[in-house]
Amino acid sequence: MKLATLLYIKNQKGEYLLMERVKDPNKGLMSPPGGKLITDIPETPSECAAREAFEECRIDSKPDDWDLAGIIAEKNFPGIGNIMLFLMEYKLPLDTLPGKCDEGEFYFIHPDNFFDHDIPVTDRLFLWEKILNRNGEMIMMKLDCSNYPEITFG
Repeated sequence: MKLATLLYIKNQKGEYLLMERVKDPNKGLMSPPGGKLITDIPETPSECAAREAFEECRIDSKPDDWDLAGIIAEKNFPGIGNIMLFLMEYKLPLDTLPGKCDEGEFYFIHPDNFFDHDIPVTDRLFLWEKILNRNGEMIMMKLDCSNYPEITFG
């Protein structure tokens, strides 16, 4: 099973930082930045969040700047297989749009406008609703992507 983070970063207007990805997975779609944990160090999800935030967004953060919002286990995600995603929220507002990186280009998008963009099926059906309405509660989900784009719980 692969382990990865998704980084939920907001500005002071409540807009989220999304990347239009130029690589798989989710090539051509708008999704939060993030990446795989380095498991042979081992690296914690908050260490991975700080590293990925710097590598992709040039955000100089520390592991303590990140909160664990939830954990999603996805079975048979296309092109990846089984993956566990740690949903990490940045505690500080980011008001400067990061420059383009080799993974894609960044945009601040208000939640009211998410569905006007091409976003991954799992984000559209499950993740954004949970992130936006969590009220401090931990998100825990297991999704079966075996018949993608049809996704079921469990």
